[in-house]
Amino acid sequence: MTSIKLSGGHTASVLTLSVQTKTNQLVSGGENGMLCLWSEDGRLVSKFSRPGVECTSVLFSKEKPNVIYAAFGEEILILDTLRLVEPVFVFKSNQDEVNQIVLDPKEEFLAACDDGCEIKVYGLQDRKVFKTLRYQHTNICSTALFRPNRKWEIFSGGLDCRFVHWDFSKPKCLRQLNMQESQATPGDESYMLNPPFIHHISSSPDGNTFALALENGKIPILDGKGKYLQPQYTLHAHGQGVSQVQFLSESSLVSAGNDCSVIQWDLSRAEFAQPGLFSGTNTRNTTDFSISDSNPEEEKCLAITRECKVHSYQHTSKINWLAVGRTKDNVTSDGNTHRLFVADQTTDISVLNVT
Repeated sequence: MTSIKLSGGHTASVLTLSVQTKTNQLVSGGENGMLCLWSEDGRLVSKFSRPGVECTSVLFSKEKPNVIYAAFGEEILILDTLRLVEPVFVFKSNQDEVNQIVLDPKEEFLAACDDGCEIKVYGLQDRKVFKTLRYQHTNICSTALFRPNRKWEIFSGGLDCRFVHWDFSKPKCLRQLNMQESQATPGDESYMLNPPFIHHISSSPDGNTFALALENGKIPILDGKGKYLQPQYTLHAHGQGVSQVQFLSESSLVSAGNDCSVIQWDLSRAEFAQPGLFSGTNTRNTTDFSISDSNPEEEKCLAITRECKVHSYQHTSKINWLAVGRTKDNVTSDGNTHRLFVADQTTDISVLNVT
């Protein structure tokens, strides 16, 4: 992975990114309320500022290339890239700071999860609150994702370690997974120091596979082909908390974390893993935790981790956000087909070419 940088836009840490799939433009949001629009070739096109509040989440419309949704504190702004002077509309119903905004596949709804443990679902046609999802999270709701191919379903994750599956039309909780229970393993001394907070959720384009980014450095992979998501295995991915997971394709996944590393995974190789090859301690090349006295399920996950890891890139700073775009000519001279935009604790945005 080779890296270039986009500079000159932000004056504080970049928190969030989004790529417009048709134009390959990039939008970024930062700590000091700065939002920047970048061209496909990396030029700073324009800025929008809302001083005194962080821009915590940005999102390009897929259907309308000039429309951006951006969260500033408790508010969500609709912006027009052709006139980044003032918002077209402002949603003001969240009662606490918004952590992430997401769109459903048909762009009929926008969901905003916040520090108040709630998810507001807004109708984009009438621009009103459609439903409020509450009473399931007991701590900050940090991430959300509409389920592909299931119109009324959405997932959320939080710092209570809960992964919640909702029918937002009712609204009601369909199922809940507690990462504190599913991620606890015998002799795992890091468990109490790094609880499995859920920082991010991502799904493959076909909606058949889901990945969760956890504070304990692990990435649970879930099967989404049935009515309810079923845990498959866990990648022992990073030495510190995982901040982001993003699918490049049905089986290609990229993760990033507080250990300053970006890792690319080929999940199609999981079936070739051979747990019996692991013996002794510290044989993994992903983290430095001991694997002695591990149970069979743990050894299986360690073997899958080793088999599925394709590339690792050591970044220079803790990573806040990842966004995936296509390369300008769909493929570079060295065979890369994706551009990975990396936001970190600096004022620059790094761009990596990945397959």
